[in-house]
Amino acid sequence: MPASGLRGIHDIPLGSHLCTFYRQPKEFLRVTASFLKAGLTDHELCVWILPPPITLQQAIDELSHHGLDVPGLQARKQLQIWSAHDCWFSTSTFDEEGALSRLASLSAMARRLGYASVRAAGGPGPFLSDGRRQAFMSYEHQATDIIAKHPCIGLCCYLSAQGLPATDMFDIMSTHPKALLRTHDGWATV
Repeated sequence: MPASGLRGIHDIPLGSHLCTFYRQPKEFLRVTASFLKAGLTDHELCVWILPPPITLQQAIDELSHHGLDVPGLQARKQLQIWSAHDCWFSTSTFDEEGALSRLASLSAMARRLGYASVRAAGGPGPFLSDGRRQAFMSYEHQATDIIAKHPCIGLCCYLSAQGLPATDMFDIMSTHPKALLRTHDGWATV
């Protein structure tokens, strides 16, 4: 089983679709960089989806801080860094069909590039409307089925700083088979 890269959680089986919550961009960067470093070390194709306001340079700096050769990883195409907008939206509209198609194609991309599995981490940033949130939850539900059928691990990260309503947290957790929650000793799954 692939290593998680997160203290308190040793391994995560392929086919896992997890969620977690973060309060600040630096927390998102720390958690996802640790998670992705484990995948990069295990020779997995890693996709990092950056929510606003996180920039490409912040992501590169965080991975470099973890001792990774980011330019080399990108040159080998082992590390793909996408903006949330480029991954999930066409213009200002959430593109559920396109996003699901991109997700389903990742394992074929990994094989083509010589990697046995895929590790993806990221998030959409703040939700702007109820309609967009419901469409994204539909995507997450279908993503669980896609990830379960491929050599893939997905970690979806949601911003909770602006007082994410309990109903939204429930919706997010109900579309993911497991959630990662920070504890005093590191991380735990529920």
